Amino acid sequence: MTSTSSIQSAIRTDLILKGPCTLQALLNRLPQYSWSEVFAAIDQLSREGSLVLRHPTRFDYEVSIAPVQPTFRPSARRSDAGGDDELSGRADVVHKERVSA
Repeated sequence: MTSTSSIQSAIRTDLILKGPCTLQALLNRLPQYSWSEVFAAIDQLSREGSLVLRHPTRFDYEVSIAPVQPTFRPSARRSDAGGDDELSGRADVVHKERVSA
């Protein structure tokens, strides 16, 4: 039995190089692994969010690499006044001008 990480790596590499394909095509591309090994690896990778498994037709499944999701990173820059970030400080200035007008 082959290690799970090597099967997962082979699946990712194949999909990156050759693009999305049906589950059957992927099985055909990776004849060194059994159906159950490939299926278990795809199941794990799809649960982790690394792969997307779609059901486009009644009898086929399509496997593809998951799109990279942008991660939210809060701004590291802070203003000296009260620890607020730069944008909220500007909003306060605009708000004060409107109130005084």
